[in-house]
Amino acid sequence: MSEMREHLAQLYAELGQALLKAPEEQDAAIEYYRLFFNPHGSPCPLWQSVYEKEEGKPPQLFGEAHHRALAWYRRYGFEPAAKNEPADHLGLLLLFYAKLLADGEPAEVLEQFENEHLRWAEAFVSKLKKEARHPYFQELAARLDENL
Repeated sequence: MSEMREHLAQLYAELGQALLKAPEEQDAAIEYYRLFFNPHGSPCPLWQSVYEKEEGKPPQLFGEAHHRALAWYRRYGFEPAAKNEPADHLGLLLLFYAKLLADGEPAEVLEQFENEHLRWAEAFVSKLKKEARHPYFQELAARLDENL
């Protein structure tokens, strides 16, 4: 694997992990839940299905985007650790993309996955940049913006 691909794989794995679990530092953890899991309406939902909903229908977790992502994961032997997390979670999508890079998948495969599952992330990053109050998430938004 080329040095550049190795670097990108590591970067996407780090970004994916950062989106999958709250930081240990208390103020950052509070911000994590405010941004992503607020029961009164998260300003930055982490799921593709929220951004690519069918016209006239509310977003549906474990819907079409989840099943399409799961099909990709299974095709390439990737099994998310948490069974109760929709497969279209941006953190999982980035971890899977990192796997594709690390495995040396051809550019056509990478491009197809990007088109099917990462194009919406630009809208997520835009929201995160606007909403993040804690330096940890401001930096995460900047890193995502640079690399997605």
